[in-house]
Amino acid sequence: MAHMTKEHKARIAAELKKFMPKNWKYSLAVRHHAEIVMTIQSAPIDILAAAGKPDAKEMSLTRYFRASELFKSNPELAELFQKIRDALDLDNHDRSDLMTDYFDVGHYLTINIGKWDKPFQIAA
Repeated sequence: MAHMTKEHKARIAAELKKFMPKNWKYSLAVRHHAEIVMTIQSAPIDILAAAGKPDAKEMSLTRYFRASELFKSNPELAELFQKIRDALDLDNHDRSDLMTDYFDVGHYLTINIGKWDKPFQIAA
């Protein structure tokens, strides 16, 4: 059964601080005691345009996205998002069996780039 604690969130936050650019604004939250959610509010680069969605105001990613495919035009951004996903997946497991409709994960993860009520901002 998926479970996320404040202590685990703190370990993930410490891991993210090691490589996240200082001029990016982001937050971490625990949703329903089962999911870690990272919301990127602003960055000096247009992440949405780099992902091929220049008209979007927000975007949500799960653990199954491929950074190299999503950010084909920007290898540095792809590498950073791979590190972000790996950090959010810290101490996680996935023993799910889709054939029997059995799901067993340590925790779920979501990366939001902007939110429905607060669009992503390109920082100057």
